Amino acid sequence: MKKLTFCLALAALLVAGCSHEKKEFTTRQLEGQMCLYYQDAPDDPWPIYEKNSYSLAWPADGLLSDHALRELMMLCFSDSSSSDVDAVAQRWLKRIWFTDDETLTPQVLDTISDTIEYSYVHLESSCTQDSLLAVFTVKTESYGTGAAHGLYSCNSLTVDKQTGAVVHLADLVADTNMLCEAVARAIQDLEVNKDVRECLFDEYVNVERMPMPTDYFIDSARNTIVVSYGLYHITPYACGIPSVVMPIYWLSKHVQLTPYAKRLFGPDSYLPE
Repeated sequence: MKKLTFCLALAALLVAGCSHEKKEFTTRQLEGQMCLYYQDAPDDPWPIYEKNSYSLAWPADGLLSDHALRELMMLCFSDSSSSDVDAVAQRWLKRIWFTDDETLTPQVLDTISDTIEYSYVHLESSCTQDSLLAVFTVKTESYGTGAAHGLYSCNSLTVDKQTGAVVHLADLVADTNMLCEAVARAIQDLEVNKDVRECLFDEYVNVERMPMPTDYFIDSARNTIVVSYGLYHITPYACGIPSVVMPIYWLSKHVQLTPYAKRLFGPDSYLPE
């Protein structure tokens, strides 16, 4: 009887251990391309040739919560209407980006000759991860024929690997309004942000608070949070995408961290209260 009880207890421990086993976080590669041709009017002498393409690191099925998966779809394709990524990606490929007339039906081409100047939108993403977090970095590059230069953006989605949920800035700091003040201090005081400081538009020089960042990611290897803004938001185009680095220990002096952030970064990474 004692032997049976011991075996049952051991089995229970093994089951409990398996239920807390960390998921293997893997990705697959999604790729697609489509060439389009359309005119703003039947007699338009300047038809538009457009090439849309993507190359994405996409999480394997079941790793992200449904809400997180839809956030990633919105980030990549500006479309979260379906959980079917292939269907959403196909709609994105067929979208015409360089006209205001949404009623136009483009003609799909097999290819576009190298002798023809064409507009394009290219989307790509990568996934980096550590033992706790996976960060999807999504980059978009576009160019419309005749434009002085192209446009680009870079945005991130941070996922808790254990829960599959998205980690937002509000999950890390108790008051995101105070974060705007901390960003201003980080630009002014930290040498690592010198390039941003020297590129700021005049209206953001020596201000007490900055606008809310449009994006962020966690660099857990360096125990930092990096927030960023879009092109033209706080700096000129020539300066690129401005990113502001804030070490967690430094940030904890200016903004109260959440219990989740303290668990994530560890007790030696922040200022004790």
